[in-house]
Amino acid sequence: MNCIVIKSGTATPRIMKRKDGTQVVFKEQSAAIEKGEDFPVPFTINLGDDQPPYPPGRYSLDVSSLEVGDFKSLKVGRRVYLTPAPAPASK
Repeated sequence: MNCIVIKSGTATPRIMKRKDGTQVVFKEQSAAIEKGEDFPVPFTINLGDDQPPYPPGRYSLDVSSLEVGDFKSLKVGRRVYLTPAPAPASK
């Protein structure tokens, strides 16, 4: 099963300038997805304006993150929502 790992519970602001000179601030959080390969693949999660960063831990992609796009294809939406992953079964 794929698992999303967050190591730091902090968000980083990303400031972009619009054409009219005003600024917009996005909050981003670093994460990585374990896909069964040798190393996790890093990516960025865009957080909502009032959304706190996810605490460190292991997560699964919440189904509310998925949308049906053009030509009825499944895609990940603009916002990614995570749910805590169940603890791995001990052997």
